[in-house]
Amino acid sequence: MKSDSPTGTPPIVPQSDSAAEFAPMRPRELSGRYLVIGLLMLGIAATALLFIYWERQTRPFRPLREAIGREFRHSRPNVEGGRPKGRGPWTLRVSMTVDFPPAEDSARANEIFQRVLELARNYHDLNEIDRVEVNLIQFVPQELAKTRKFVFPADESNDLSRPR
Repeated sequence: MKSDSPTGTPPIVPQSDSAAEFAPMRPRELSGRYLVIGLLMLGIAATALLFIYWERQTRPFRPLREAIGREFRHSRPNVEGGRPKGRGPWTLRVSMTVDFPPAEDSARANEIFQRVLELARNYHDLNEIDRVEVNLIQFVPQELAKTRKFVFPADESNDLSRPR
């Protein structure tokens, strides 16, 4: 091809208008300001939803949790209630850590269980609860947690002094 320029490069030929019509359009860009505002709004909404969910799930059981925490220091009690997956018996579940192996020292475990049950009676009407679970857990470093679970089914809910 013959070149008209002194450097020997071929001349640049402008594209026709028909080629510009079929060129892909660039996607519209989002301003950084709108992106930051959107992410902040998403964070605020997620925090609000988490707060509302936590309030609704823990408020009825917070006084019992605080009472167990005052009675048994360093026990890190967790108290939950409701129906598992929306079905089944209404359950009050208390989980707490202990400093002894609960499966081996059953007398001490039963003593703690009786006191937790007394506290639960003070803060909740146990006649409305179908099942009460008390989980005692000992965390031992470098080992599996040692646990003992007390369960009270619906037919024995009036006499909660006997663990099953």
